[in-house]
Amino acid sequence: YWLRGLGGTLYLAGAIMMVYNVWRTVASGKLIANEEAEAMPLVKVETEPEVGYWHRWIERRPVQMLVLSFVLVAIGGVIEMVPTFLVKSNIPTIASVKPYTPLELQGRDIYISEGCYTCHSQMIRPFRSETERYGEYSKAGEFVYDHPFQWGSKRTGPDLHRVGGKYPDSWHFYHMMDPTSMSAGSLMPAYPHMYENTIDTASTAAKIEAMQKLGVPYPEGYAAQANTDLRAQAAAIVESLKKDGIEASAEKDIIALIAYLQRLGTDIKKQDAAPAVAVK
Repeated sequence: YWLRGLGGTLYLAGAIMMVYNVWRTVASGKLIANEEAEAMPLVKVETEPEVGYWHRWIERRPVQMLVLSFVLVAIGGVIEMVPTFLVKSNIPTIASVKPYTPLELQGRDIYISEGCYTCHSQMIRPFRSETERYGEYSKAGEFVYDHPFQWGSKRTGPDLHRVGGKYPDSWHFYHMMDPTSMSAGSLMPAYPHMYENTIDTASTAAKIEAMQKLGVPYPEGYAAQANTDLRAQAAAIVESLKKDGIEASAEKDIIALIAYLQRLGTDIKKQDAAPAVAVK
C-alpha cells in the first residue's frame, strides 16, 4: 500500500506540474490578432534531367513502373505457387482417409445449404482445452477431399469434426427435429423440412464427376452407379433407426445429413484401430 500511495503521489504531482506549466506558457504569451504571413516567391525552376542511376528512367514513368512491377510480382507468385500445386508430396495424405460416399456427399451439400458451418466449426486445434472436449485434434490430411473445407470461423455450437459415431443415428434424427429434446437449452433452430424434402438423386452423378475433376479419386465411371450405393447406405440408416422405434423414409434429406454427420472424423479412427504389423 505504501508503494501504491507513493506511485499515486508521484502521478498526481506530475499532473499538477503539467497544469502549472501550461498556465505559465499561456500567461507569458501575447495575442496577435492579425499576423502578416510571409512566404518565399514562387518561381518556376526548370532543370535538366539528372543523368545518373539507371532506375531514374523508370521512376519518372509511373504507368510503366506499375506494369513492370505487376509483371515481376506475377512471375514471383507463379514460381512460388505452381510447385505447391503440382508436387503431390506437398499435400499431406492419410491412407485411411477415403472420399465421401454418394449419400454422404449429398448430406454434406445439405449441411452447407442450411448454413450449418456458420455456427459449427470442423477444426479441432491442438490444445488440451479442445482435445479434452472434442477428441483428437484435426490433421491436414483429413481434409484433402473436402471441396470446399468446412473449418468454419465461429462456434455458436460445438465443433463437429469428431461427432461421427459419438451418438446413434436416432440421436441425430431427434436432434434435427427438436434440438432442445437432446440438448437442453440449445439455441439451434429445428429443421422439420428435412423430414419432408427428398434427396436430389438426379444431381448425384454430376456431383461425383465434379469431385473427380477436383482430384477426388472415385473409380472411373463410378458416377453411373453412385445412386445404387446411395440407396443401399440410406436403407442401412433407415434400418438402424427402425431398431430404435423410428419409422423413416430412405429418400428424405435427414437420412443424407445423418450419413454425413456420422462420417465426420471417423477415418482417422480407422487408422488408429488398424492392427500393428510386426517388423523383423
